[in-house]
Amino acid sequence: MKRTNILFKSIAAFIIALAMVSCEIDSFSEESQFEFGDITAPSNLTLSAEIVGGGTGDGSGVVHFTASATGALNYKFVYNGQETIASDGKMTYNFAIVGTHDYTVSVIAMGIAGTQTSLSQTITVLSLYDPPAELVSVLSDKPLRILAEEGAHFGVGPLDATSGVWYAANPYDKETSGMYDDRYSFSAYNSGGTFSHNTGADGEVFGKAPALQRWWGDKGAAVNACCNEHENYPLDSYDSAYTLSAPGGVETISIEKGFLGFCVANGNYQILARTSTTLFLKTTYADEN
Repeated sequence: MKRTNILFKSIAAFIIALAMVSCEIDSFSEESQFEFGDITAPSNLTLSAEIVGGGTGDGSGVVHFTASATGALNYKFVYNGQETIASDGKMTYNFAIVGTHDYTVSVIAMGIAGTQTSLSQTITVLSLYDPPAELVSVLSDKPLRILAEEGAHFGVGPLDATSGVWYAANPYDKETSGMYDDRYSFSAYNSGGTFSHNTGADGEVFGKAPALQRWWGDKGAAVNACCNEHENYPLDSYDSAYTLSAPGGVETISIEKGFLGFCVANGNYQILARTSTTLFLKTTYADEN
């Protein structure tokens, strides 16, 4: 899992973290022969939910899920149409709709030869978060944009990083992508709101190819040679719902189906720092290590 950081300036800016792992596959000699045993789907799948604070929770909306199955090679969690790979079977969700609500989370245990076993669980969670006026203001007063003219507006780093440790973009590094002319607007907040993504005059966005295709399909866009990315993926402007929360005291923006700057199919953005005009954000891409 990688950490994606984002920097905003009001109109705003980003930093996103990405790293790639390449593998070489050796050809097999004729003498090297392998046989599969019985192909059996994962069994004994269980899914437990730990609601922070017990009962319906302490108001933070944070719930830790743990899945386990015999014969599972990997796990995929699904909530609200978003899929996240978790090789250790652990996932934390932050349910931010104010009040007490039911939420359904599914887990898919993936086994040998593509076999799968799934299980769903519905939980009841309380959320009491009231975002500070300053945060609501920086989001809703003006549209946001990527601060392309500054260095490190986009970067890649490990999960515990707060900057682009592995990669940090120079000013206008991604000017040939569909990212810099995009604008992001948040409506006034009332236990939630509307997020609007204007994809600009070019009608194109930037992101990981698997992530964009997962949400909006394969449109035949070119994939760059280095990083499995669509630099110019065609996408009409769209609206989605958003909520604000602060799990563990970390202010977080959660977009139902949408993204800021670079798409990794994860609408959750931690706010690392903010002023009246600037946000510095972080998100994660779970599809790669």
